[in-house]
Amino acid sequence: MSHLKERSSKDCLNCGTEVAGRFCQQCGQENVEVKESFFQLLRHFVEDLTHFDGKLWKTVKLLLFKPGSLTKLYVEGKRASYIHPIRMYIFVSAVFFLFMFTGEAPIKPEGAGSQANTSKDFASGIQEGLELDLDNDTVNYKTIAEGLELDLDNDTVNYKTIAAYNAAQQKLPSSKKDNWLDAELKKKGIELNEKYGGDNLKIGKALIEKFENYFSRMLYISLPIFAFFIWVLYRRNKNHFFVDHIIFSIHIYCAFYIILFITQIVSTVNDFFSDQLSGIIAFIVPLSLVFYLYKSLKNHFNQSRKKTLLKCLILILLTMFLMATLMVIFFMFSLFNI
Repeated sequence: MSHLKERSSKDCLNCGTEVAGRFCQQCGQENVEVKESFFQLLRHFVEDLTHFDGKLWKTVKLLLFKPGSLTKLYVEGKRASYIHPIRMYIFVSAVFFLFMFTGEAPIKPEGAGSQANTSKDFASGIQEGLELDLDNDTVNYKTIAEGLELDLDNDTVNYKTIAAYNAAQQKLPSSKKDNWLDAELKKKGIELNEKYGGDNLKIGKALIEKFENYFSRMLYISLPIFAFFIWVLYRRNKNHFFVDHIIFSIHIYCAFYIILFITQIVSTVNDFFSDQLSGIIAFIVPLSLVFYLYKSLKNHFNQSRKKTLLKCLILILLTMFLMATLMVIFFMFSLFNI
């Protein structure tokens, strides 16, 4: 409740309903004077900030240290003391992507000319660019490129223009023409070689930056699919609707973002002083994420350890397949949009 003076008039300024008390029983708006001083406005800001801050820490504490409990409380209707799942996801994901993807790609090594070895094909350019690791090797983009199996051979650089490539394809018999995907990749290679002057490192850097821009969208799309996997695994449980699985998935994603964010901070501090804990961190983090998922499933759905462990492993395999598929799709989408 604000500390503004209550209006003498009893008509709600928002909906026009006659107000019986300080708050409108129809829309909930407080019936107070609309004119605010600067200090009253500042006081509102401080109150709202500290109120959100208090809810935030209470929500995060429950989310991290009692996996699955936050979703259970939300489904039971105990919601006023905690941040709404959608608001929490927007806030946590915004902080996560802001700080996880602010690093710049490494500068091109000295001595590398602007026309970086034009005899190499476009695939080599992509792979060289993807070898530029960001955020202390946390993402190995070369692995993504190898997984995509970009089959772009030296023919790409033999054509200076797309028109020349199309003309050459027209002369070939149907059996020897490139299929649709190969043709599109090679034409894109010609376009990028022309756009970036054959500089493979610039091509790779542009591809990385574009993929980072799409990465958050990829996770947004994966969330409801992840919830669908949980619904399939627990479809016999009639007490949980699909929207409950959505809320559960949001909490899982938020917890993973927070854990990875904390890990990144620890890794940055470790790399600043020494590099001795990198291997230990790389080993502990995946295990902690798997353990958190298992405990969340166990606490939320209250099934036996064996059933929960089996479903957890199935869910992990399905999610790995989903992420790999989305990686390929968004990587290719990034490639055709740089």
